[in-house]
Amino acid sequence: MAEDTKGSSVPTKNLRCLIVATHYCPLVGGAQTVYDALARCRPAQFHILTSCRDYLTGTVVDGFAEFDAAAPYKITRLDRVRPDFVAGYSGALERVFSAGKWWWLNRRLIGQIKTICLAEEIDVVCVGAGEAFMWLPPALKRRMNQKIMIFTHGEEISQVAHSRKAEQNRRHALAAADGVIAVSNYTTRLLVEKYGVPKDKILLSTNGVDLEKFSGVVAESARNKLDFPTGPTVFSSGRLVARKGFDQLIEAWPAVVGEIQDATLLIGGTGPMEAELKNRVEALGLVNNIRFLGNINPEDMAAYYGLSSVFAMPNRTLPNGDTEGFGLVFLEASAMGTPSIAGRAGGTADAVLDGETGFRVDGTDRSQIEKALVNLLTDDGLRSAMSQAALKFANGQGWSNKVSGIIDFMVAAKAKHY
Repeated sequence: MAEDTKGSSVPTKNLRCLIVATHYCPLVGGAQTVYDALARCRPAQFHILTSCRDYLTGTVVDGFAEFDAAAPYKITRLDRVRPDFVAGYSGALERVFSAGKWWWLNRRLIGQIKTICLAEEIDVVCVGAGEAFMWLPPALKRRMNQKIMIFTHGEEISQVAHSRKAEQNRRHALAAADGVIAVSNYTTRLLVEKYGVPKDKILLSTNGVDLEKFSGVVAESARNKLDFPTGPTVFSSGRLVARKGFDQLIEAWPAVVGEIQDATLLIGGTGPMEAELKNRVEALGLVNNIRFLGNINPEDMAAYYGLSSVFAMPNRTLPNGDTEGFGLVFLEASAMGTPSIAGRAGGTADAVLDGETGFRVDGTDRSQIEKALVNLLTDDGLRSAMSQAALKFANGQGWSNKVSGIIDFMVAAKAKHY
């Protein structure tokens, strides 16, 4: 039990947290998966405020109403919480219009936050990952009495800011926050070394895994249902962007097929590199060896992990600093007893124990990727040992312990006087 700023007791079980996110489930992504998992563990203590639109496309998220109705916790959605993403050059008139839209959306978002906090006696407002929300913590501190936290996943502070003002916004946000939750040791080091955030203001809380959904057990019917390959199979899944390393995985596949003719690579997800990746597969003559699955039904993810010989995502850090903050997919694969191949970049050291639950390689070195793939696919003893180690590791990473630590951190922040 802790004391709040007015001296009243704040039992851990009574603390209420509002998480504000730029986008949310059923859109697929690491950050929204984390917030959903935390809220499902403690549905009475979490409320999500987000948008009903995907800001990358501007379209309404398919199935959001059904998702919200089935969720055991409260979700409030505005039409938009930030302007839609627009790439390329904007003229003067467009920039003026965009600035006006930002001002209106920001004002509306703050108003909604204040309304929820008042109606539900919210103790802590947690601003979810997103460069577009770095203006929000200082603005809330000026207008509200609640404690403000930032949940950072890595890439939103590792990337080079798009402007001097954006960099200033990051620093002001981190300085204004009463606490910062970081998902990896890598992210923690960035906060301390790059932004000077005091260590006692940071909670290192590595991502957890849903041990009910990813239980290590695959239904017998799943193989036929998914038309799963019969030979050695490598599964990879995520948004099809450069930092994930799908291109390097494809480039490494001819060497794999040279050693294991019936090996199949399954790639799940969609994204801006999709057409480029498919064209490269055709150019390499690998259309019979590599399948693109598109967006995978979340209910089928466990089966894809569990039926595969190896999960691989040889991520890398891009020149602008964009990188993998943790890599929740690696932990999900481990929970299904599947060893992983990850890049050494970013925070993957907390998700893949190198040489134990899988291998971490240089995501820019194709020869390392090829060697790791062939070793795991051809050495049954090695793969079995890593499978057992992966299961043991994942079984200690359930969400219930993670959410308890986060709530305790919030209660401690609530007790501090500033």
